[in-house]
Amino acid sequence: MTRTRKDQAEVAMRNPIQCNQCCMQSICVPAGLIPSEIERLDKSSREPHVYAKKSTVYSPDQPMHSLFAIKSGSVKCYTIDREGKQQITSFHLAGDIIGMESISKGAAVTYCEALETSMLCEIKLNRLFAQDFSGVDKNLLQLLSQRLEQRNAHYLSVVNTSAEQRIASFILSISKHFFEHGFSRYEFRLPMTRTDIANYLGLAVETVSRIFTSFKQQGIIDTQQSMLKIKEPAVLERLLS
Repeated sequence: MTRTRKDQAEVAMRNPIQCNQCCMQSICVPAGLIPSEIERLDKSSREPHVYAKKSTVYSPDQPMHSLFAIKSGSVKCYTIDREGKQQITSFHLAGDIIGMESISKGAAVTYCEALETSMLCEIKLNRLFAQDFSGVDKNLLQLLSQRLEQRNAHYLSVVNTSAEQRIASFILSISKHFFEHGFSRYEFRLPMTRTDIANYLGLAVETVSRIFTSFKQQGIIDTQQSMLKIKEPAVLERLLS
């Protein structure tokens, strides 16, 4: 019998992945911890949550003293201006850690919404720091540095590149992410809609759809609903040079 998303969420909550079994240890867990320390970290500092599609993980000014590691699924972060217009600031996939922008303020600065049924591991910072694990500060600093680098690269892409280059860069960045987390580099599912992609890249939806169609007709990519296959990665790379 096929399980519904609700059934899958309930199974995930009954059988949460432990820290010593998780593929994200190198990101979440400070390097060099021995098994007993990992078990202590698991029991004291983390709490798994399952979010249904379109449910809110957090919203602006919500008190927050945790980070969230995405174990499965995906989310988008966005702001809403005075006119009620949404501006997507980032997408995050399995393997990402979100919420770092909230550390200094102690409260969320954006909305965060699940793009699909997603399992997030909440890492409670006060409990984590109370354990006095070595390497925590260094890991957080590295993560913050990477996030700033990604934000700067995205800003420069939106300001200085053509629509085709933005789409090519976006596809390649998703490809790189999946590859770095042990998945296929050239065939994967895009959980975000064309409308969300257009919002994030500062393009019209029609432009995004036209370029995806053009790439497909040229044999650079293939798409079947939300599945995307990169057939000519070198062509995408050349568009960025």
